[in-house]
Amino acid sequence: MSDTALASSSFSVAPRRRSSRRPLIIGLAVVAVALLAGSFFIGRSSGGSTAGSAASSNNVDELLASGLQLHLSGQVPQAKAVYERVLSIDPENAYANYNLGEIAQVAGDDATALSHYDRALATDPTLLSAMYNRALVLRDTGDPGQATVELRKVVAADPSNAGAAYNLGVLLIAGGDAVNGVALVNHAIELDPSIKRPG
Repeated sequence: MSDTALASSSFSVAPRRRSSRRPLIIGLAVVAVALLAGSFFIGRSSGGSTAGSAASSNNVDELLASGLQLHLSGQVPQAKAVYERVLSIDPENAYANYNLGEIAQVAGDDATALSHYDRALATDPTLLSAMYNRALVLRDTGDPGQATVELRKVVAADPSNAGAAYNLGVLLIAGGDAVNGVALVNHAIELDPSIKRPG
């Protein structure tokens, strides 16, 4: 164990509101890279293979790319309008729903964020960034049990996700499972030394 190992009695933990903004931005950046690399085809409504549907899907990709550029440059209201336009074309688009959820979450509109994350996950149940952010909203709105369930799924699917390991560890410690919680917090710190100890 590294010298950053924590003793289970060295701190007390209470979930903190909006304490994990950096993982939201990382999730957005991952989605942006996927889109801009041209591999952004999950989450579309199924349709025929006509020229019209191909043009529509190209339009959706272009709109998403435009929305992400606006979003990443800090033009959030404009990005939100673009994502809403994407959903008017493709209501089941996982990435537009995810990004609208992230915007709502940062703004403190937890109900809207959960609604968008739920829609994104209904379309693409493997979208870990939506699952992770949904867990943070659940934690922040007083449902640590369900947040723990969601974070376990994220950590199982991606053991190198430092944010998920850390937040799961903190929830486990707060719930009385200090041994496993501390192990996860230490693992998260090993993955990303910039993570701060809780407390």
